[in-house]
Amino acid sequence: MNKCTFISRRYLKGKKSRLAGSHWLSLLGIIIGVSALLIILSVMNGMREVVIERILASSAEIEIDLNAENDIPQIINTLNNFEFTKYLNPVYEEDLVILAKKQTILAKFVGINLTEFKKHNQVLNKLPYSQLISDKPGLIYGHNNLDLFTNNGAFIGYELARRYSLNLGDEFTVISLGKSNFSSIGQIPLTKNFTIQGIYSNLIPELELGIVYVSDSNLQNLTHSKQLYNKIELYSKDFSKANTYKKQIQALLENNSVTSWSDKNSNLYDAQKLEKNVMSFVLSLIIILSSFNLSGSFLKKVSNKKKELGILSTIGYSQKDIMKIFLYQGIILGFAGVAVGNMLAYSLLIIQLKFNIISMPSNIVHIFPTLPISIQLTDFILVTLFSLTFSIVSSLFPIYRIKKLNPIDLIKE
Repeated sequence: MNKCTFISRRYLKGKKSRLAGSHWLSLLGIIIGVSALLIILSVMNGMREVVIERILASSAEIEIDLNAENDIPQIINTLNNFEFTKYLNPVYEEDLVILAKKQTILAKFVGINLTEFKKHNQVLNKLPYSQLISDKPGLIYGHNNLDLFTNNGAFIGYELARRYSLNLGDEFTVISLGKSNFSSIGQIPLTKNFTIQGIYSNLIPELELGIVYVSDSNLQNLTHSKQLYNKIELYSKDFSKANTYKKQIQALLENNSVTSWSDKNSNLYDAQKLEKNVMSFVLSLIIILSSFNLSGSFLKKVSNKKKELGILSTIGYSQKDIMKIFLYQGIILGFAGVAVGNMLAYSLLIIQLKFNIISMPSNIVHIFPTLPISIQLTDFILVTLFSLTFSIVSSLFPIYRIKKLNPIDLIKE
C-alpha cells in the first residue's frame, strides 16, 4: 500500500469508529445530496417524457399553416419528398364559441377525416372499460361511429366535460364570431348545432379543455370556408428532431407558417425545464455544502496534526507527499459518498418502479396515475463527476495551507 494512502486512511479514522465524526457528517451530506439529486432528476425526466408522449398522442410533431392561394396537392407532394416524413394529415382548425347550458366557452375546433385520423392518432380510439382511468389516451365515453360523426357529432375532452357539466348526448351551439350572414335585421353570426358523441382523454387537462373534434365537412359548412383544409399535420420518424425538420420545411415554404410541437406547447415545456433546473440547483447546494464541510474538517485536522506533520517531514516525507495525504482523503470520502449515493438512489427508483410505493394524490391521478420515473445513465454520470469534483476541490484548501507551513515550526509547536 502506498505510504501516503496508508496515512490518509489512518487520519480518516476516529477514536471509537472507523471514521471520524466530522467526516461522517461530510460523507452523509454527499450521500444524501447525490441520492436526492438523482431521484429528483429521474422523476423530472419521467414527467417530461409522459407529458411529451401525451402531447404527441393528440397532435402532430409539425404543423404547416395553409393560405388561400396555396396549391395544397403541390405542398403535400413537397412534404412527402422529405425522407423524415412518416404521415401527413390535412385538417381544418378554427377558434369558435360554444353555447351550452347557459355557458359560453371558447375552444379550438379541429375538423378531421375520422377514418384517416384514427389510423395515426389514438386519442379517438375507444378504450376498454377496464382502462377508463389509465395512463393511455383514448375515447373513454361514447363511441366513434362514423355516421353519427358526420351527422353533427362532436368529441370533447374529459376536462371540458367535467368543468362545464357536459354529458353524452348533450347538444350545444357553436358560433363563428368572425363570420356572419346578412339579413334584413343586420348581420347574424354563423351558428351550428352539434351533439356530444364521445368524451376523450389525452391526460393533459389543458388540451382536453380547449380542443373539440368535428368532421371537416361540418366545420367547413359552419365557417363557409372555401378551403377544406387550412393546416397540414406532419408526423415524422423522430419527434426529437422536430425543430430541425421545421427549419428544412420553412426553407422551402417561405410563405407558410411552420411550427413544431415544442413551439405549440412552449409554456408547458419551458416550465418543466425551468422546474428541473431549479430543483437541480437547490439539491446541488447540498453537495457543495457537504464539500465545504469536508474542507473545514480537513483544516481542523491540519491544525490538530501539526506536530505529526512536522515529524513526517523530518523522516523523509516531502511537502508533496503530505499534500497527497489530504488529497487522498478527499478522494476516498468523495468516491465512498458518490458510490453509496448512486446505489441508494438506484435502489429506491427501482423499488418505486416495481412496487409503486409512493402513490399519487387523488387530484392528479388523471394526469399521472403513478409517479413517472425515467432512469438515465447520463444523469448518473454527470452527478458523479460533479460530486467528485467538489469533493476533490474541498481537499485543496488544506493543501494550500500546508504549503505555507515550516516543518521546524510544526515540531516546535
